[in-house]
Formats: sequence, structure tokens, C-alpha cells
Amino acid sequence: MDESQELENTDKRKKIFLWMALVLVFANLFVWLVLTYRGTGEKLEVTFFDVGQGDSAFIQTPKGEQILVDGGPDSTVLEKLGTVMPFWDRDIDMIILSHPERDHVTGLFSVLRNYDVHEVVWSQLDSGTAECKEWEDLVRRENAQVVKADEGTKLELDYNPADYIEILSPPSDAQAPPGSQNDASVVAKLVWGQRSFLFTGDASIKEEQVLENEHADIRSDVLKVSHHGSKYSTDDAFLADVMPAAAVISVGRGNSYGQPHVQVLDLLKNYGITTERTDLNGDVTFETDGINLFLKNDK
Repeated sequence: MDESQELENTDKRKKIFLWMALVLVFANLFVWLVLTYRGTGEKLEVTFFDVGQGDSAFIQTPKGEQILVDGGPDSTVLEKLGTVMPFWDRDIDMIILSHPERDHVTGLFSVLRNYDVHEVVWSQLDSGTAECKEWEDLVRRENAQVVKADEGTKLELDYNPADYIEILSPPSDAQAPPGSQNDASVVAKLVWGQRSFLFTGDASIKEEQVLENEHADIRSDVLKVSHHGSKYSTDDAFLADVMPAAAVISVGRGNSYGQPHVQVLDLLKNYGITTERTDLNGDVTFETDGINLFLKNDK
């Protein structure tokens, strides 16, 4: 074999080696992505995002159903979704909006522009604000299925009637309250096996009292504390009825409202409730297999 043929064969071997190396790299990358995104296995995962002075929570079921409850005050929620969803996944099964005020709805504008959303659940009570109008326009353009959030509505999860989200408030005849939508907040209870989560939006003590009087079972293992820990929500009687083991306060660092209020923090402490705050703990995640409940957070 002359020198030119030997060089040619060497080049061929190098090219073959290079292609094999590239195939292995891509194969390993694919395996890494699959291992990284294994969903939650047999566990339901609920993450309360740190989105500043606002609310946003992400629910993922064992079969991969993805639900976003509120979107916070800005597009930070897109960054947060990137931490719990793989980059190729551009679908969200359901959005639940507690009420169309800026600190809950604004982030959903970015979500609707960047993801395909299959179902939207909200009260359909028009607050007359610019944010509400933009929300309605984007939902209409999305062409998602719209479900009116009425008391008693049940949203089945993973095709299992025993696992669901139940809308506890507002009642079907509710009117848009003047000035503030807080007392028309969608309050929803997520039930997964023997474990449950209560999402309260910005419900005030007034709406919480209605829940206490009209619902025999608002007891939940995890409470999303209403209105960022405002002193106008979460009174003694409400906590006594819910009896949560853990509570999450979605609140912004150094906010000008003085939230969470010290009286709410003291009340949670007096009840011995494990309390996580997004301003201190970052994203707060719970996992459950329907029996056991696990807590983890960023900090």
C-alpha cells in the first residue's frame, strides 16, 4: 500500500470515528434528557413558584398532565416553567386563573403567547380593567376550551375520578365585585389520593367565612395562604377548619405592603403549621404518592 492510500484510509477511519463519536454524543444527550425528564414517576408534584409579589403554582400529575394556577405579575413565570418542563414541551393542559388582577394574571399573557394551552378555567367575571380585557382577548385567540369556574365544578385528573380539582368558590350566581376581585377569587381544592392542597387566590376573610359555612370539608394538607399573607385573610376560624400540615405564602421580597403580616405568621406558628415563603425559600415543591407528602424548596 503506497503512502497516499494509507493517508486516504486514515482519513476515512477518522471520519468514521468522528461520526460514531457524534452518534454517541447525541445518544447520550437523548438518554440524559429522558432521565432528566422522567416526570414525577408515581408522584404528583406541586411547585409554588417564586415570582415576586404575586401567585403562580405548577401541578404535574404522574401521567404528565400539566396545570398552571395563576401566572404572577410578569413574564418570570416563563423562566420558572423552563425549570419544570423540558424545552421541547410547549403544551400546557390547563390554566386556572384565580382572578384577573395584575399580580395573578399578567404572567399568563406570556404563557398564552408562548405555549399551546388546551383548557382555561376561570370565573368569567369581568373586572373591567385593562388586564382583564387583554386576558379575555388572548384566551379567545388561543381557542382553548373555556370552563366557567363555578362552585362544585370537578376537574378530573389522569382519567381517575378519585383524583381531581374541585372548585369551591365562587358560586355560579356571583357578580363581579366593584373595585376588587379578591372576594370573587376562584378557590380550588386539589385532591390526590389521601392528600390535598387548597388554592385560595386572594380570598379575604369574608370569602373564607363563606367557605367555612357552606363546605363541610375544606380540610387540606397544604394551604396556599390567601393574598400573600395579608392581615385581611386567614383568620383563626379558617385555619381551624382547614387544619393544614403545611402552608405556603407567595410573596415578594421587601414588598411595600408589609406582607406577610406578623399576625398571620404568628397564627400559623401557634397552630404548629410548617410555613414556607417564596421570598425566603424560593420555589417550594411538594411531592405526594397519595399517602406520603414530601417537601423540598430552593433554599
